[in-house]
Amino acid sequence: MQQSNAAATAFYDHAGGGGSFNNAGPAGGDAGDAVMARWLQSTGLQHLAFPLTSTGIDQRLLPNLLMQVNVLLIAKEQSSADASASSFIANEKEISTRENNVARIKVMVCKRPLNKKEISQKEDDIVTVDENVLTVHEPKLKVDLTAYVEKHEFCFDAVLDEHVTNDEVYRVTVEPIIPIIFQRTKATCFAYGQTGSGKTFTMQPLPLRAAQDLIRFLHQPVYHSQRFKLWLSYFEIYDGKLFDLLSDRK
Repeated sequence: MQQSNAAATAFYDHAGGGGSFNNAGPAGGDAGDAVMARWLQSTGLQHLAFPLTSTGIDQRLLPNLLMQVNVLLIAKEQSSADASASSFIANEKEISTRENNVARIKVMVCKRPLNKKEISQKEDDIVTVDENVLTVHEPKLKVDLTAYVEKHEFCFDAVLDEHVTNDEVYRVTVEPIIPIIFQRTKATCFAYGQTGSGKTFTMQPLPLRAAQDLIRFLHQPVYHSQRFKLWLSYFEIYDGKLFDLLSDRK
């Protein structure tokens, strides 16, 4: 828009120096009209050049013509900007749709029950589960030693309570990712948590169930014909060292 205004201003100055298009003489009038026609054509407004080339234009009418030209140029630029914005929004939606179709990371939390030590010490269970929300009820003291409880809510893809069975843990966590492996997609499932939070207890039955489902899929005709192979590794990573549990912990 700044370039268009600058071009219009420059042309107006040129026209002003040459006087009236009608009164500047045959050579001056034709030259001015030609300059105007070329400039209008360069901006895509060549349809405004026809009156000039046929009859000429009085210099007094030139500001109004230039104002019309500027308005048309602004409208053209706005239309171009709107088209670019629409194209950008369409591309953003397309990218967003593609990203939504890609498997994402899911985080599930499994609450463990109080252990024997905690029960013997008569400790309180300060964690509650409500669908996919886990709430920690933190006991606190005010400055005047008044006791109160501060609640902290955390949302996850799934929250399992302390009464959940191994079958339910498998159904929610590992089972949904088994089919996507056969779509040539890498899948990973791991347990994370502090010592004593129940990682080993929770994970122990899951690999066997996963292996059973993998073999079941391998025997399906649609996959059997593709000659998939199943490889199994079993490692322990501890204290910066890697142990092969299928090879005498080497």
